[in-house]
Amino acid sequence: MSASARLVRLLTKREHLLWAERVKPHLPHCVTVHNNLVQHGKGLVCHATFYVLRDRPHSVTVLFRNEIIPNTQYIGVFCLKEEVGTLVEAVRFSPVIDWEYARRTHLLHLVPPYAVDPMVKLVQERGVKVWLQTCFIFTYDAHLDPHMLRVPAGFRVCRLGRAGVRHLLENAKYGGIPLDLMYRMAEGVPYIGVYQDPTSTQEATVDPENLPVAGDEEIPVAWCCSGPSGDVAKLITDKRFRRHGFGKLLTATVLAGTSASVRLVRLLTKREHLL
Repeated sequence: MSASARLVRLLTKREHLLWAERVKPHLPHCVTVHNNLVQHGKGLVCHATFYVLRDRPHSVTVLFRNEIIPNTQYIGVFCLKEEVGTLVEAVRFSPVIDWEYARRTHLLHLVPPYAVDPMVKLVQERGVKVWLQTCFIFTYDAHLDPHMLRVPAGFRVCRLGRAGVRHLLENAKYGGIPLDLMYRMAEGVPYIGVYQDPTSTQEATVDPENLPVAGDEEIPVAWCCSGPSGDVAKLITDKRFRRHGFGKLLTATVLAGTSASVRLVRLLTKREHLL
């Protein structure tokens, strides 16, 4: 393998932000990698490790990995079509991936369509079963949304306190993330909810960038969060409070709040099958 195809790790926040700018012209195709780089560069989250190709001044190839869920290794990539071969070569010979460990865990996560077949072939060569997830990406730009966010009387929208974060995790269909890590993530990226508020006597405007923080013992009636990639996750409304529009309100609020820092956001619908 040539030295130019080696993967090297990004070490500083500045490097993460510089690489976010480097891939930015390729939005929305690089939205997941871009948002990850921005949020890590701003210090909002710190759970992923990023690698780029050494000595390739014009490359936009980025590989990131995380083990945010114990015993689960996620690898995400972005590259241009003409860089796929170089990426596969770099991954094949890189110590970045523990292939023995990968055989016991999920591996590939968020890969451009044109890189799927070469990456699948590579990991299958290494004895890894591949679980394909088809992701439908939708982007959001707050500047194109003129609607005012309003919460009805008797309720308020807040960032989740500790009890709210715990409640979100306990009711998540796809859990596994340690609670302590969720607490830390909630300090950076939006974890929000609708709370009952008997002192609220009239409809109120919601400011996504200046939400109050709920009390540590308060439980929301609806909740969702923004993941490190800018995706809307774990959106649930308590059955007793459905048909009030809280899901739409929270989705718009978390998207508007997130877009202030990362601009583009993804929403995922998944169809899965095992190869």
